[in-house]
Amino acid sequence: MFRTSLAVACAAAMTLAATATVQADTLSGFLARGQLSGQLRAYYFRRDYSTASTVNAQAFSLAGILDYRTPEFLDGFSVGASFFSANALGTQNRNPQRIDATLMGTANAINALGQAFVQYSGHDALVRLGDQLIATPWAGSSDSRVLPATYQAGYGTYSPLAGLTFTAVRILRYKGRTAEGFFRDNNYYPATWHGDANYGGISNLPASARAAGGTLALGADYGRSGLKASVWYYRFYGFAHMFYAQVGETVPTGSPLEPFAGVQVVREWGGLNRFAETATRLFGQPGTAVDNFTLGALAGVKAYGASLSVAYDQLRRAGPGALGGGALISPYTAGYATDPLYTTSMIRGMVELGPGHAWKVRATEAALGKRVRLSASYAAYRTAFEGRDSEIYFGVIYRPRGWVKGLTLRNRLGISNGPANPGRGRFLYNRMMVTYVF
Repeated sequence: MFRTSLAVACAAAMTLAATATVQADTLSGFLARGQLSGQLRAYYFRRDYSTASTVNAQAFSLAGILDYRTPEFLDGFSVGASFFSANALGTQNRNPQRIDATLMGTANAINALGQAFVQYSGHDALVRLGDQLIATPWAGSSDSRVLPATYQAGYGTYSPLAGLTFTAVRILRYKGRTAEGFFRDNNYYPATWHGDANYGGISNLPASARAAGGTLALGADYGRSGLKASVWYYRFYGFAHMFYAQVGETVPTGSPLEPFAGVQVVREWGGLNRFAETATRLFGQPGTAVDNFTLGALAGVKAYGASLSVAYDQLRRAGPGALGGGALISPYTAGYATDPLYTTSMIRGMVELGPGHAWKVRATEAALGKRVRLSASYAAYRTAFEGRDSEIYFGVIYRPRGWVKGLTLRNRLGISNGPANPGRGRFLYNRMMVTYVF
């Protein structure tokens, strides 16, 4: 299913205009000087549950992402487009309950024009209009499946000083990781809301929910000499206002041993507006307003390509009457576990588990000239929604050299224990991923 957007029309018009600015140049010659790149992905996911009442599930997908960017014209303008395609190759189980629908939905194929935008770059600024990938802490690509999430948005950055970047984003529509089209929704809306059977997310809002109004995001990022700092404001229209800040620093010691530390703060507020009548359905507890406060800390050490860290996050309501006792509203990461909280794990985090506190220990090791990267972590959650949950994680990444440069082999294993799982038992989630970038 393809959706014609303003970005597609603009891209075509600007491309034609570009040819008029280059004397003695043909359209084919102009397009031939563009950049073509892409990825091939083969992913196999498997879910195993310890309770007999919940059936195990699996899914395979072969996917491709093809990106094209025209040369610059009119002193800084260019046009970009990306085609996304994923196919299960007939491997989907006839029983939908046995399909891991988070990989690519329950259909056999997804085909989508994931990006179509016009961009200007120059004078320390970048402006991009249309369907596109964006990267912000609480609204990004969530790229842990065969296809990333993309947005119909206006995006702009300005970098007046080295290491300092200001960003402004206005999101109008959203295409989740398993959707073919762009819709005025987010991860809280169900598939039936727009008729796309592939759509994935938390999906607890009813089909009668009103269309989302998109998002405004304003941010400032600074990074230099081991220091990284970010300050962001989000307005999730009809859902919540959010302030987010994070500061981290790696301390140079002149020796192989380098300590690092960070802190993060999230503050959310606002009337329920768009989903006031369904708050109980979403979070189990009614409330009069979104009202929460999160404080997190991280500390660790790096040495000889390895690292060891410990992190803590506390999420609590800021006042009486808070939705879900202080639930954190995250329209583009909920159900995806791709939020920036320190204690978020592969399967879930405090956005999904609710107010309370969590801690996480993580270790990484780079070996064989950084071609192999190993990681392991343990996270414990004590939350109001589900009680006592934990998650063990193991990951390995291998990037060979030589003629297979661009190939990445990766396996991720998450073992979750606690009442948040079906049947309140154990959930083992294995993700095998092969990616080739060209």
